[in-house]
Amino acid sequence: MFGKSLVYFTAVLGVAHGYKATITAYGSSDNNGSGNCKKTGACGFYFDPGYSAAVSQNLYGVAGGQGAGPACGKCFALTAETDSTGNKLSGTKSVVVRVDNLCPASGGNDVCSMPTLQDTNSYGANVNFDLCIDSGANTAVFGDNDIGLAVGTAEEVDCSQWSGKQVGSGWKRHAWAFSA
Repeated sequence: MFGKSLVYFTAVLGVAHGYKATITAYGSSDNNGSGNCKKTGACGFYFDPGYSAAVSQNLYGVAGGQGAGPACGKCFALTAETDSTGNKLSGTKSVVVRVDNLCPASGGNDVCSMPTLQDTNSYGANVNFDLCIDSGANTAVFGDNDIGLAVGTAEEVDCSQWSGKQVGSGWKRHAWAFSA
């Protein structure tokens, strides 16, 4: 009886995708001159309000300049666990972000340059989430820790767990798109 219930439960809920992740931040106050990340990005839309992030190309699904990837609009619960040197972080919590941009594999960006989801970056992570500073996502995930990079986990979750509003609808024109 238990086996049948477990199979049914798994089929109804689906299997969540979990990853070891590096978590960084970009936006109008970064040192790279990135500009306001609450403007339309590679996905063709942005969120205001709502926590958002760009993801590494291996998770995003297409290279830069190729438009919206299959990760556009997906939601992930991020938990920062350690800083870049492996020191445990304090006061962090799991925060749900929604994907609206690409962190490209090109340009010498080591944290986003993994070719596949099985490969890892120099911090041992399979994916990178580049949090939008302008949405407040970096403050929500990093807490009071004065860091620019964390290592932790990313688990795909249902977007009913995310709070925000989508502006624009560029991703809906794709065959793989889903309802928001």
